[in-house]
Amino acid sequence: MITKFLKVFLCIFAVLLLQGCVSLGSERLVIEEDTFASKYSSIKQIVIEEAANNGFSTLSSEVKPSQYNGWDGRLFFQLVTPNGTDQLFVDFKKSAEGISVWAHGAGTRGNANSATKAIAARLGQL
Repeated sequence: MITKFLKVFLCIFAVLLLQGCVSLGSERLVIEEDTFASKYSSIKQIVIEEAANNGFSTLSSEVKPSQYNGWDGRLFFQLVTPNGTDQLFVDFKKSAEGISVWAHGAGTRGNANSATKAIAARLGQL
């Protein structure tokens, strides 16, 4: 039963994606831990600005990364549209190279792909 539901869902999602009704985005970059720790408020502001420029105007929730939680964190944006709910996530996680920043999302109106590219481009300048 679940397998049949999953197949139907994936088929519908594939059709919507091919017709351009759903946009996907995913960008990953690494920021040095010292830079990340000292500039988190600037990083958060950049993410909020670029998300808003691409249709995700409200930060829905934040799990603030810190040295006490291993730099794990998330900024989450959500936009309810007549066609569904658009989502944009920016996840932070410590890696061997520094702090990995992964911007990803999907949407029907907000442009998740351009949002993730804009966030990565601006954060890459730090």
